[in-house]
Amino acid sequence: MLASITGNTKILGVIADPVSQARTPAMANRLLEERGRWGDFVMLPMPVSAHGFPTFIAGLRALKNFGGAVVSMPHKVVAAHLVDELTPEARLIGAVNVIRRNGDGRLIGTMLDGEGFVAGLAGAGYSVKDAHILLVGAGGAASAIAFALAKHRCSSLCIQNRTPEIAGALSARVSHAYPQVDISTELHSNARYDIAINATSLGMKPNDELPISKPLIRHCDLVAECVIAPEMTPLLQEASGQGKVIHTGVPMLAAQMHLMLAFMEAE
Repeated sequence: MLASITGNTKILGVIADPVSQARTPAMANRLLEERGRWGDFVMLPMPVSAHGFPTFIAGLRALKNFGGAVVSMPHKVVAAHLVDELTPEARLIGAVNVIRRNGDGRLIGTMLDGEGFVAGLAGAGYSVKDAHILLVGAGGAASAIAFALAKHRCSSLCIQNRTPEIAGALSARVSHAYPQVDISTELHSNARYDIAINATSLGMKPNDELPISKPLIRHCDLVAECVIAPEMTPLLQEASGQGKVIHTGVPMLAAQMHLMLAFMEAE
């Protein structure tokens, strides 16, 4: 198998901090092997700090056998300002989770988190159409998910964030693009939600606070995660204990893998 790595092998990456918990390299390399493309491409973890991220991205333009990378926390929003070109989706959302290096060294960024999340739900038998949804978070992944939920015609969307101004700004952007969807940033004591989504990084560390409070979980029918590792986050454990339907973050990533590899021209 190692003989498949040659001087022509293109390097793909997963850029994050931390990256040790990432499942993406194993999933991508397995898909590449199944399709007979492992060796033509190989995906590696690339732990890069926020401080070093701009310099690292600039260096990728010079790496001729760099094919592209999955961009994860905390770099998604910053990446949108560092690449040379954005797809319409990434421009609308203001964040990037996949970049591709063209032959001329230019870096192109797109955002697939939203479509991946909705596809992951659909694969498990859940539709967002006409649903009343609570979304916690307003960063890169949350923004992508908010736009995708509205695109796929949810009935209402309540966006919550630790910084209300950021939630308000995202709400305004999604409302402008999809005025037919009822979008707010206010929680009402008697509200019920068909789906509640954690699109923050809370849950990656054992001592993280719950992104959705225990009383609020009682008002939600299905509780979904974007955090992938650990797969059973404290939020999902609490929701399961309350008898709620739960949905892990893994289907979101699995649904995106084909789209990511295709964008990096590794399929």
